[in-house]
Amino acid sequence: MKSVFNSGTNFFILLCVFLSTSVLVAQQKTLVTGVIENADGPIQGATVAVKNTFNEVVTNQKGEFSIKVTQDDTVLEVSSFAMENKERNIQRGTPMTIKLDYDGQLLDEVVIKGKKKSKDEYVETPYGRKNKKSLGYSTGREITEDDIRDTDITVFDVLKKMPGVQVFGLSGFNQSVLFTRSRTITSQPPSVVLDGALLDQSILNSLNPREISSIKLLKGLTATLRYGQLGSGGIIFIVTKLGKGNQLTTQEKIESLQVKGNEYVETAPSLSTVNNKSTSLSALEKATTFAQAKAIFETQEKTITTIPFYIESSEYFLKWDKEYSFEILSTIASLAPNNIKALKAYAFILEGRGAYKKVVSIYTRILALRPDSSQGYRDLALAHQAAGDYELAFTLLYQIVYNTIPNVDCSAIQELAYNELRHLLAFHKSKVPFEKLPNELLSLNYKKDIRMVFQWTQPDVDFDIQFVSPERKFFNWTHTRFESKTLLQDEVSQGYAIKEHIIDDAQPGTWVVNMEFLSNERPKNPTYLKYTVFQDYGLPTQTKKTKIIAMKDLQNKVTIDRFVN
Repeated sequence: MKSVFNSGTNFFILLCVFLSTSVLVAQQKTLVTGVIENADGPIQGATVAVKNTFNEVVTNQKGEFSIKVTQDDTVLEVSSFAMENKERNIQRGTPMTIKLDYDGQLLDEVVIKGKKKSKDEYVETPYGRKNKKSLGYSTGREITEDDIRDTDITVFDVLKKMPGVQVFGLSGFNQSVLFTRSRTITSQPPSVVLDGALLDQSILNSLNPREISSIKLLKGLTATLRYGQLGSGGIIFIVTKLGKGNQLTTQEKIESLQVKGNEYVETAPSLSTVNNKSTSLSALEKATTFAQAKAIFETQEKTITTIPFYIESSEYFLKWDKEYSFEILSTIASLAPNNIKALKAYAFILEGRGAYKKVVSIYTRILALRPDSSQGYRDLALAHQAAGDYELAFTLLYQIVYNTIPNVDCSAIQELAYNELRHLLAFHKSKVPFEKLPNELLSLNYKKDIRMVFQWTQPDVDFDIQFVSPERKFFNWTHTRFESKTLLQDEVSQGYAIKEHIIDDAQPGTWVVNMEFLSNERPKNPTYLKYTVFQDYGLPTQTKKTKIIAMKDLQNKVTIDRFVN
């Protein structure tokens, strides 16, 4: 283990040297610096942009920014999640302090209720009602019905709020739970005690969280002593509103508690039928020769400088001249060298074309711009892997899994990186220093039936993803500032915009993935999505399909994929 960590440390020294000496663009004339803050202090992850340009930067953990401007630049635009946007005249020579106000529409209502407590506090346990002070173990955090929100669609949404819980699988379809201990994931699944009845945890997939009164977790020796081997992985102790005293049988209770009303009865148009073709692309498609098309593009470029324009034009010119197509696409890097959102879209397209060495340089640039971004290290790791640099990929993924990158919080993407490290070992173990790894990472039975990865270029945008099973049951994963505020705040502050959904041992048949984009964006630099679906993930029979989607094309619900399990 020590040798792996040392190689990682050496890598980061080399990386820092490389980043400090890499220059992709000419230096600007004036450096403007400052701090972005609100009433509570500095704001990390705020965007500071020169108005009407692609020139923008992101604030660091102290809310600090520095941005190079020309003499013609006059106004800075500042934005941050849950804050009102603000414009300020550029102040040269002395640091700027820009204060943002909270967006009143996003402030949570806070209701404080007084409650008189008795001298002794009693809690429900698997042993019955006990005095909390007399217990020989910690009950851990308890979830009550007051903590369960309308946005908690499944019991797993509730369990994710509890410490030491890892949830696996696609929400709504055969998920499972494991407890964590000392940063490692236990292999024995916890059992469920539902109103006193000991059950397999598969029951969690059919419970309606609205019918739950409370949830507690029991771990380790306590659960084993009470339930023997069945409790060795821990116990999820659930009390429902039906209560223990109800005369219904366990099966009758289960049927009463199941989620209902998620039958999929609608239809959505497929992505291929959605016609959002731009006028510039329509004009290009009228050309009958390469020279004619090139002349049209050069005329258009005099008045159009948007990211979609360069991406669409580059895609069009692939049929005429690949070198010229790449030349058009590379304009994004020179036009927006500090714009992480634009650079990510550029990297997505390069990945789709297999230009992995160029992808490495772009993700290296992004990491230089946002060195506290957990996803930045993950993206760079996968770029190195695709380019054949397996040891560098291994080092980065290893440090994400064990959250050992200095001054970077990788907790939100540890599970995702764990799957990708296992995947790397499944295919390239002989090319990486695996000898000191724990056995859980080296076991040969790693596979996921279906793994879907969604990446988007801007963290704080609103959208819904809908999964429809072969049985026509649906589940919606919501990513909006009103229903998923905490998640979006974490994404902005920690620097990630990625989500994986895994389906294991799922029903055979056709699965449908729908999406709807709910944000209004400026057309100059809109959000792009990279959707990747693997089947037989981690096996020699693995297949992979990737789509790059302009999310502006999903303003109404659209089917982005159908696949057969």
